[in-house]
Amino acid sequence: MRHLHKLLLPISHLKGWFLLAALLASLSLGTLAARGDDTYTVQALTIPRSAFSGQASAVNEAGVSAGWYQTTNGWTAVSWSADNQLTRLGTLAGFPSALANSINQDGTIVGFAFTNDFLISRAFIWNSDTGMQALDDLGGNASLAQAINVDGTVVGWSYDAGGVLHAVKWDASGALTDLNPSGAISEALGINDAGDVVGWVFPAGGSASHAYLWRHDGIEIDLGTLGGPGSQAFGVNNSLAIVGVADQPSPLPPVAFIWRPATGMRALGMGANSQAFAINDFGRSVGLRVVNRGVLGLTRFHGPPAKLPDLAPNKPPASGPTGINRCGTIVGSSSSPIAPNGNPVPAIWTKAACD
Repeated sequence: MRHLHKLLLPISHLKGWFLLAALLASLSLGTLAARGDDTYTVQALTIPRSAFSGQASAVNEAGVSAGWYQTTNGWTAVSWSADNQLTRLGTLAGFPSALANSINQDGTIVGFAFTNDFLISRAFIWNSDTGMQALDDLGGNASLAQAINVDGTVVGWSYDAGGVLHAVKWDASGALTDLNPSGAISEALGINDAGDVVGWVFPAGGSASHAYLWRHDGIEIDLGTLGGPGSQAFGVNNSLAIVGVADQPSPLPPVAFIWRPATGMRALGMGANSQAFAINDFGRSVGLRVVNRGVLGLTRFHGPPAKLPDLAPNKPPASGPTGINRCGTIVGSSSSPIAPNGNPVPAIWTKAACD
Protein backbone atom coordinates (compact mmCIF):
# COMPACT_ATOMS: atom_id res chain seq x y z
CA MET A 1 0.00 0.00 0.00
CA ARG A 2 1.11 3.56 -0.66
CA HIS A 3 1.89 5.59 2.45
CA LEU A 4 0.70 9.19 2.43
CA HIS A 5 3.29 10.37 4.93
CA LYS A 6 5.37 11.13 1.84
CA LEU A 7 2.58 13.37 0.51
CA LEU A 8 2.01 15.77 3.38
CA LEU A 9 4.15 18.57 1.99
CA PRO A 10 1.90 20.65 -0.25
CA ILE A 11 4.23 20.87 -3.25
CA SER A 12 5.44 17.34 -3.85
CA HIS A 13 6.65 14.30 -1.99
CA LEU A 14 9.77 14.52 -4.17
CA LYS A 15 10.45 18.01 -2.84
CA GLY A 16 10.47 16.58 0.65
CA TRP A 17 13.08 14.05 -0.42
CA PHE A 18 15.19 16.86 -1.91
CA LEU A 19 15.10 18.83 1.33
CA LEU A 20 16.05 15.84 3.46
CA ALA A 21 18.91 14.85 1.18
CA ALA A 22 20.23 18.40 1.04
CA LEU A 23 20.07 18.82 4.80
CA LEU A 24 21.95 15.57 5.33
CA ALA A 25 24.63 16.74 2.93
CA SER A 26 25.20 19.72 5.32
CA LEU A 27 27.00 21.87 2.77
CA SER A 28 28.51 25.19 3.90
CA LEU A 29 27.00 27.74 1.51
CA GLY A 30 26.98 31.03 3.37
CA THR A 31 24.13 33.53 3.81
CA LEU A 32 22.47 36.34 1.89
CA ALA A 33 21.77 39.93 2.84
CA ALA A 34 18.43 41.64 2.26
CA ARG A 35 18.22 44.49 -0.25
CA GLY A 36 16.73 47.79 0.79
CA ASP A 37 13.81 47.59 -1.68
CA ASP A 38 12.93 44.07 -0.56
CA THR A 39 12.43 44.76 3.14
CA TYR A 40 9.86 42.30 4.39
CA THR A 41 8.42 41.85 7.86
CA VAL A 42 7.19 38.45 9.05
CA GLN A 43 4.15 37.56 11.16
CA ALA A 44 2.94 34.24 12.52
CA LEU A 45 -0.53 33.27 11.36
CA THR A 46 -3.04 32.20 14.00
CA ILE A 47 -3.18 28.55 15.03
CA PRO A 48 -4.67 26.98 18.18
CA ARG A 49 -2.52 26.60 21.27
CA SER A 50 -2.77 22.83 20.82
CA ALA A 51 -1.18 22.98 17.35
CA PHE A 52 2.54 22.39 17.11
CA SER A 53 3.21 22.91 13.38
CA GLY A 54 1.61 24.21 10.21
CA GLN A 55 2.00 26.07 6.95
CA ALA A 56 0.28 28.68 4.79
CA SER A 57 0.38 27.29 1.26
CA ALA A 58 -1.04 30.09 -0.91
CA VAL A 59 -2.40 33.65 -0.76
CA ASN A 60 -4.81 35.45 -3.08
CA GLU A 61 -5.02 39.10 -4.15
CA ALA A 62 -7.30 39.96 -1.22
CA GLY A 63 -4.66 38.72 1.22
CA VAL A 64 -6.64 35.60 2.20
CA SER A 65 -4.37 32.61 2.79
CA ALA A 66 -4.98 28.86 2.78
CA GLY A 67 -3.00 26.16 4.56
CA TRP A 68 -3.10 23.85 7.54
CA TYR A 69 -1.98 23.14 11.08
CA GLN A 70 -1.18 19.92 12.93
CA THR A 71 -2.16 18.71 16.41
CA THR A 72 -1.85 15.32 18.06
CA ASN A 73 -5.27 14.53 16.57
CA GLY A 74 -4.19 15.08 12.97
CA TRP A 75 -4.08 17.83 10.33
CA THR A 76 -6.68 20.57 9.82
CA ALA A 77 -7.21 22.53 6.58
CA VAL A 78 -7.77 26.23 7.24
CA SER A 79 -7.86 29.72 5.78
CA TRP A 80 -6.75 33.03 7.26
CA SER A 81 -8.37 36.37 6.47
CA ALA A 82 -6.26 39.39 5.63
CA ASP A 83 -6.50 40.42 9.31
CA ASN A 84 -5.33 36.96 10.51
CA GLN A 85 -8.69 35.46 11.48
CA LEU A 86 -8.68 31.65 11.30
CA THR A 87 -11.41 29.58 9.60
CA ARG A 88 -11.44 25.78 9.76
CA LEU A 89 -12.52 24.20 6.47
CA GLY A 90 -13.70 20.87 7.83
CA THR A 91 -12.97 17.59 6.08
CA LEU A 92 -14.59 14.83 4.03
CA ALA A 93 -16.59 12.00 5.56
CA GLY A 94 -14.27 9.15 6.50
CA PHE A 95 -11.16 11.33 6.23
CA PRO A 96 -10.25 12.87 9.60
CA SER A 97 -7.39 15.04 8.31
CA ALA A 98 -7.05 17.58 5.51
CA LEU A 99 -4.53 20.05 4.04
CA ALA A 100 -5.30 23.12 1.91
CA ASN A 101 -2.88 23.78 -0.95
CA SER A 102 -4.21 26.68 -3.03
CA ILE A 103 -6.76 29.51 -3.15
CA ASN A 104 -8.05 31.60 -6.06
CA GLN A 105 -9.34 35.16 -6.21
CA ASP A 106 -12.90 34.09 -5.39
CA GLY A 107 -11.73 32.39 -2.20
CA THR A 108 -12.22 28.86 -3.54
CA ILE A 109 -9.71 26.50 -1.91
CA VAL A 110 -8.36 23.12 -2.98
CA GLY A 111 -6.29 20.44 -1.27
CA PHE A 112 -6.73 16.88 -0.07
CA ALA A 113 -8.27 14.95 2.82
CA PHE A 114 -6.74 11.73 4.10
CA THR A 115 -6.97 8.97 6.66
CA ASN A 116 -4.71 9.21 9.68
CA ASP A 117 -3.07 5.92 8.72
CA PHE A 118 -1.88 7.74 5.57
CA LEU A 119 -3.22 5.06 3.23
CA ILE A 120 -6.10 6.80 1.40
CA SER A 121 -6.61 10.40 0.24
CA ARG A 122 -9.16 12.38 -1.78
CA ALA A 123 -8.69 15.68 -3.57
CA PHE A 124 -11.18 18.33 -2.47
CA ILE A 125 -12.56 21.71 -3.46
CA TRP A 126 -14.02 24.09 -0.86
CA ASN A 127 -15.98 27.31 -0.94
CA SER A 128 -17.98 29.18 1.66
CA ASP A 129 -21.36 28.26 0.13
CA THR A 130 -20.97 24.50 -0.29
CA GLY A 131 -18.16 23.62 2.11
CA MET A 132 -15.72 20.84 1.26
CA GLN A 133 -16.55 18.50 -1.62
CA ALA A 134 -14.61 15.54 -3.01
CA LEU A 135 -13.28 15.66 -6.57
CA ASP A 136 -13.41 12.67 -8.89
CA ASP A 137 -10.29 10.52 -9.16
CA LEU A 138 -8.89 7.73 -11.34
CA GLY A 139 -9.84 4.91 -8.99
CA GLY A 140 -6.57 4.44 -7.14
CA ASN A 141 -7.58 5.59 -3.62
CA ALA A 142 -5.10 8.47 -3.59
CA SER A 143 -5.54 11.90 -5.15
CA LEU A 144 -4.54 15.50 -4.40
CA ALA A 145 -5.57 18.93 -5.68
CA GLN A 146 -2.55 21.21 -5.83
CA ALA A 147 -3.55 24.49 -7.51
CA ILE A 148 -6.59 26.43 -8.76
CA ASN A 149 -6.81 29.36 -11.17
CA VAL A 150 -9.19 32.31 -11.53
CA ASP A 151 -11.69 30.28 -13.60
CA GLY A 152 -11.89 27.48 -11.06
CA THR A 153 -9.80 24.99 -13.04
CA VAL A 154 -7.93 22.72 -10.63
CA VAL A 155 -4.81 20.63 -11.17
CA GLY A 156 -3.11 17.91 -9.17
CA TRP A 157 -2.64 14.18 -9.38
CA SER A 158 -4.41 10.88 -8.93
CA TYR A 159 -3.37 7.25 -8.83
CA ASP A 160 -5.23 4.93 -11.20
CA ALA A 161 -6.52 1.49 -10.23
CA GLY A 162 -3.22 -0.02 -11.36
CA GLY A 163 -1.15 2.15 -9.01
CA VAL A 164 0.22 4.57 -11.64
CA LEU A 165 0.50 8.26 -10.71
CA HIS A 166 -1.19 10.61 -13.22
CA ALA A 167 -1.19 14.39 -13.59
CA VAL A 168 -4.84 15.44 -13.77
CA LYS A 169 -7.02 18.49 -14.27
CA TRP A 170 -10.56 19.25 -13.09
CA ASP A 171 -12.59 21.92 -14.90
CA ALA A 172 -14.88 24.31 -13.04
CA SER A 173 -17.73 21.79 -13.26
CA GLY A 174 -15.57 19.08 -11.68
CA ALA A 175 -15.02 17.08 -14.88
CA LEU A 176 -11.73 15.17 -14.68
CA THR A 177 -9.08 15.09 -17.45
CA ASP A 178 -6.08 12.74 -17.35
CA LEU A 179 -2.97 14.67 -18.46
CA ASN A 180 -0.64 11.72 -18.15
CA PRO A 181 1.47 10.85 -21.21
CA SER A 182 1.14 7.18 -22.13
CA GLY A 183 3.20 4.94 -19.89
CA ALA A 184 4.63 7.80 -17.83
CA ILE A 185 4.37 8.85 -14.19
CA SER A 186 3.48 12.50 -13.63
CA GLU A 187 2.15 15.25 -11.36
CA ALA A 188 0.54 18.62 -12.15
CA LEU A 189 1.57 21.23 -9.58
CA GLY A 190 0.74 24.69 -10.91
CA ILE A 191 -1.65 26.49 -13.26
CA ASN A 192 -2.01 30.06 -14.53
CA ASP A 193 -5.18 31.93 -15.46
CA ALA A 194 -4.86 30.95 -19.14
CA GLY A 195 -4.95 27.29 -18.16
CA ASP A 196 -1.28 26.50 -18.75
CA VAL A 197 -0.30 23.66 -16.40
CA VAL A 198 3.16 22.78 -15.05
CA GLY A 199 4.57 19.85 -13.12
CA TRP A 200 6.78 16.93 -14.00
CA VAL A 201 6.80 13.75 -16.06
CA PHE A 202 8.87 10.61 -15.45
CA PRO A 203 8.76 8.91 -18.86
CA ALA A 204 8.48 5.16 -19.31
CA GLY A 205 12.00 3.80 -19.49
CA GLY A 206 13.45 7.08 -18.24
CA SER A 207 15.87 7.62 -15.38
CA ALA A 208 14.51 10.86 -13.86
CA SER A 209 11.57 13.26 -13.91
CA HIS A 210 11.59 16.30 -16.21
CA ALA A 211 9.80 19.58 -15.64
CA TYR A 212 6.83 19.66 -17.98
CA LEU A 213 4.37 22.13 -19.48
CA TRP A 214 0.87 21.33 -20.67
CA ARG A 215 -0.23 24.39 -22.68
CA HIS A 216 -3.88 25.44 -22.68
CA ASP A 217 -3.91 24.93 -26.47
CA GLY A 218 -2.92 21.26 -26.15
CA ILE A 219 0.81 21.63 -26.86
CA GLU A 220 3.05 19.72 -24.42
CA ILE A 221 6.66 20.73 -23.73
CA ASP A 222 9.43 18.91 -21.90
CA LEU A 223 11.26 21.80 -20.24
CA GLY A 224 14.53 19.87 -19.95
CA THR A 225 17.15 20.27 -17.23
CA LEU A 226 20.28 22.30 -16.49
CA GLY A 227 22.58 19.53 -17.66
CA GLY A 228 21.78 16.95 -15.00
CA PRO A 229 19.29 14.09 -15.05
CA GLY A 230 16.14 15.63 -13.60
CA SER A 231 13.94 18.65 -12.94
CA GLN A 232 10.49 19.59 -11.59
CA ALA A 233 8.31 22.66 -12.21
CA PHE A 234 6.26 24.05 -9.33
CA GLY A 235 4.85 27.43 -10.37
CA VAL A 236 3.81 29.42 -13.46
CA ASN A 237 2.62 33.00 -13.89
CA ASN A 238 0.41 34.61 -16.53
CA SER A 239 3.43 35.55 -18.65
CA LEU A 240 4.36 31.85 -18.86
CA ALA A 241 7.43 32.24 -16.63
CA ILE A 242 7.93 28.89 -14.87
CA VAL A 243 9.99 28.14 -11.76
CA GLY A 244 11.16 24.94 -10.10
CA VAL A 245 14.30 22.95 -9.39
CA ALA A 246 16.72 21.29 -11.80
CA ASP A 247 19.82 19.12 -11.62
CA GLN A 248 23.13 20.37 -12.91
CA PRO A 249 25.94 18.14 -14.20
CA SER A 250 27.48 16.06 -11.41
CA PRO A 251 28.94 16.92 -8.93
CA LEU A 252 27.18 20.30 -8.97
CA PRO A 253 24.11 20.54 -6.69
CA PRO A 254 20.55 21.18 -7.92
CA VAL A 255 19.42 24.80 -8.23
CA ALA A 256 16.24 26.80 -8.66
CA PHE A 257 15.41 27.50 -12.31
CA ILE A 258 13.30 29.87 -14.34
CA TRP A 259 11.99 28.92 -17.78
CA ARG A 260 10.63 31.32 -20.36
CA PRO A 261 9.53 30.59 -23.94
CA ALA A 262 12.18 32.93 -25.34
CA THR A 263 15.13 31.73 -23.26
CA GLY A 264 14.35 28.21 -22.14
CA MET A 265 15.57 27.01 -18.75
CA ARG A 266 18.14 29.05 -16.83
CA ALA A 267 19.39 29.09 -13.25
CA LEU A 268 17.35 31.59 -11.22
CA GLY A 269 20.31 32.80 -9.18
CA MET A 270 19.22 31.58 -5.74
CA GLY A 271 22.43 29.64 -5.18
CA ALA A 272 23.38 26.01 -4.74
CA ASN A 273 20.83 23.58 -3.23
CA SER A 274 17.95 25.94 -3.95
CA GLN A 275 14.49 25.59 -5.44
CA ALA A 276 11.72 28.02 -6.39
CA PHE A 277 8.04 27.34 -5.74
CA ALA A 278 6.06 30.30 -7.08
CA ILE A 279 6.35 33.43 -9.24
CA ASN A 280 3.94 36.35 -9.47
CA ASP A 281 2.89 38.30 -12.55
CA PHE A 282 5.57 40.94 -12.02
CA GLY A 283 8.30 38.30 -11.93
CA ARG A 284 8.94 38.10 -8.19
CA SER A 285 9.81 34.52 -7.27
CA VAL A 286 9.98 32.77 -3.92
CA GLY A 287 11.88 29.71 -2.82
CA LEU A 288 14.50 28.45 -0.45
CA ARG A 289 18.13 27.45 -0.17
CA VAL A 290 19.44 24.73 2.10
CA VAL A 291 22.60 25.66 4.00
CA ASN A 292 24.65 23.94 6.68
CA ARG A 293 22.80 25.78 9.47
CA GLY A 294 19.26 25.36 8.14
CA VAL A 295 17.00 26.67 5.38
CA LEU A 296 16.95 30.23 4.02
CA GLY A 297 13.61 31.55 2.75
CA LEU A 298 14.31 33.66 -0.34
CA THR A 299 12.64 36.09 -2.70
CA ARG A 300 14.10 37.36 -5.97
CA PHE A 301 12.87 40.42 -7.87
CA HIS A 302 14.88 42.23 -10.56
CA GLY A 303 18.20 41.54 -8.89
CA PRO A 304 20.01 39.28 -6.43
CA PRO A 305 17.91 37.19 -4.06
CA ALA A 306 16.99 38.59 -0.64
CA LYS A 307 16.66 36.53 2.53
CA LEU A 308 13.27 36.60 4.20
CA PRO A 309 13.28 37.21 7.97
CA ASP A 310 12.57 34.29 10.31
CA LEU A 311 9.97 34.23 13.06
CA ALA A 312 12.75 33.07 15.41
CA PRO A 313 15.81 35.18 14.48
CA ASN A 314 17.85 33.80 17.38
CA LYS A 315 17.55 30.23 16.09
CA PRO A 316 19.17 28.68 13.00
CA PRO A 317 17.42 29.88 9.82
CA ALA A 318 14.33 27.85 9.00
CA SER A 319 11.81 29.47 6.65
CA GLY A 320 10.05 28.01 3.64
CA PRO A 321 7.95 30.37 1.49
CA THR A 322 5.50 28.52 -0.75
CA GLY A 323 3.12 31.09 -2.25
CA ILE A 324 2.98 34.70 -3.43
CA ASN A 325 0.28 37.04 -4.74
CA ARG A 326 0.43 39.79 -7.35
CA CYS A 327 1.25 42.44 -4.74
CA GLY A 328 4.25 40.47 -3.46
CA THR A 329 2.76 39.21 -0.20
CA ILE A 330 4.41 35.87 0.59
CA VAL A 331 3.20 32.94 2.70
CA GLY A 332 4.78 29.74 3.93
CA SER A 333 6.22 28.56 7.22
CA SER A 334 8.96 29.58 9.62
CA SER A 335 10.47 28.09 12.75
CA SER A 336 8.39 28.79 15.84
CA PRO A 337 9.97 31.27 18.28
CA ILE A 338 8.30 29.50 21.22
CA ALA A 339 10.91 27.49 23.13
CA PRO A 340 11.48 24.58 22.89
CA ASN A 341 9.20 24.27 19.84
CA GLY A 342 11.30 24.78 16.74
CA ASN A 343 8.68 23.28 14.43
CA PRO A 344 7.60 25.25 11.36
CA VAL A 345 4.41 27.28 11.87
CA PRO A 346 2.33 29.27 9.35
CA ALA A 347 3.85 32.62 8.42
CA ILE A 348 3.16 35.60 6.18
CA TRP A 349 5.70 38.12 4.86
CA THR A 350 4.59 41.61 3.86
CA LYS A 351 6.26 44.86 2.82
CA ALA A 352 5.24 48.51 2.73
CA ALA A 353 4.51 48.75 -1.01
CA CYS A 354 3.19 46.36 -3.62
CA ASP A 355 5.37 45.17 -6.49
